[in-house]
Amino acid sequence: MKKELLQAVANSRRPGADGVRAKRAVLDATEALESGVDASTPFGEVSGRWSLVYSTNDDRGPPGLGPLQGVIDTDAIQKLTSQLYQVFFTFLPALAGSAETGAKGVANEQVVDIPNGRVVNNVDVDLPWPIGGARVGVMGEVTANDPEGREVVVTFTSWELGPKPGQRDRGGDPPRLQLPLPRPKGVLRNTFCDDTLRISRGGRGGVFITSRL
Repeated sequence: MKKELLQAVANSRRPGADGVRAKRAVLDATEALESGVDASTPFGEVSGRWSLVYSTNDDRGPPGLGPLQGVIDTDAIQKLTSQLYQVFFTFLPALAGSAETGAKGVANEQVVDIPNGRVVNNVDVDLPWPIGGARVGVMGEVTANDPEGREVVVTFTSWELGPKPGQRDRGGDPPRLQLPLPRPKGVLRNTFCDDTLRISRGGRGGVFITSRL
């Protein structure tokens, strides 16, 4: 079932693929894998380093927030009144290579540390000259609602924008822009997790498939 899911994701990325059919195939394979999970199925460690493989959102609520809308609840969205935050949450899924955008030339990493209550999302992207390589980071707090971490609550606390790690200018480390967030909170259900793959669902319909690094 895992192989079929990953094959469906790979097929969705092929040039000329029918977006609607490809998305349906991925979601069907996702649901098939989830349906095979029962009380006897081992559940892996949620904490670790993960990379986004595929994400989509079937929510029909307010437009413009992309797949992250599937995680953040409505009350939290209403708190994002700053235009800067609106722009940030609109484009982060694209930078993360969301399946709905087909973004290329990006790399992403999510660090989940439930014992220490920490979650970090970093997206590295190559932008046109003169900007070059850039990193967008979102930091937050995470707590588990059960011992295995099948349901977690994430509170986004801050974000930063700067060059990729290792990029230096003549003056030393380039400056990074860091700003707080108005602590939007969301609930994420981990419906499948093993040594290599994790499937998560947000409270508003978002589906996130991540691979363990």
